[in-house]
Amino acid sequence: MVIMLAATLFGCQKDPLSEINDGAWNKERNIINIGFAGQVGKATIVRNGDDATIEFVSFSDDFSAIEVTSLELSYGATASVAVGGKLNFSSTDQTATITVQPVNGEPLTWTIKASSFTNPYAGTWSIQNFKFKWDDWNGWGLSGEAEVALKILTAAPGTDDIIFFSGIEGIETSGAFYGTYERSSGANGEFGAYISPIGTDWSDKFGQLPNGKGKYYINADNTVSIVIEGSSKKYTSTGSTALTSTTMTYSLISPQTWTINWDDYYSTENQLKVAYQIWYSLKKQ
Repeated sequence: MVIMLAATLFGCQKDPLSEINDGAWNKERNIINIGFAGQVGKATIVRNGDDATIEFVSFSDDFSAIEVTSLELSYGATASVAVGGKLNFSSTDQTATITVQPVNGEPLTWTIKASSFTNPYAGTWSIQNFKFKWDDWNGWGLSGEAEVALKILTAAPGTDDIIFFSGIEGIETSGAFYGTYERSSGANGEFGAYISPIGTDWSDKFGQLPNGKGKYYINADNTVSIVIEGSSKKYTSTGSTALTSTTMTYSLISPQTWTINWDDYYSTENQLKVAYQIWYSLKKQ
């Protein structure tokens, strides 16, 4: 009797995992993460009930066939487009759709909007001014700002140089996208130098927007780095930019306060020693 009763009780018990195993509970239909070829930064994913949207920015020149490079969905869900597939954003509103089918329930259509990335650096620029700041932080007046060419006369020939940034040519795994950079001599055919009145070469400190040709990188934090062909040195600037003007600011190495000439305290050489920031103001031609 005991055996029969136990068999009856356990034989009627419902499998607690049956609903989990058959997937009837799973009506999730989210796009958790998505990436596209030429994408700048991360996509913005927003869902409010059945209103599901994604927005991303791309530097692509052709929006008619942008490849999906990554796609993460809710557990068990499938999508109308897989990784490697392409979407057409060439419509007037630059939108396309992806439909996500859950394990159980109705599908959800996601509206995806692409926006063109406007590269504020692309173009040819002239130098409006090139200035620096100095301060020995002693509070005795060894501080100020001035045009570099007024303090280093040999820098003057470089003030008419031409700066060129190409359009975006690619993107690195770090998320930085890059193009071609070149600084060429202007009408006088000469580059500037950074030799002080007493003969000190300050090129390492003041030559931050380098001569020659190489690559520039717009980094994820919006700083801009320049690397010249044949060199591994990276020049990184911060600042502000617009479509017709830009300011490229460079923080310099620690001011050399320990080498101050106390017998000629307010001299140009001391100002150069304790320089801590330089910046170029550029205007698009």
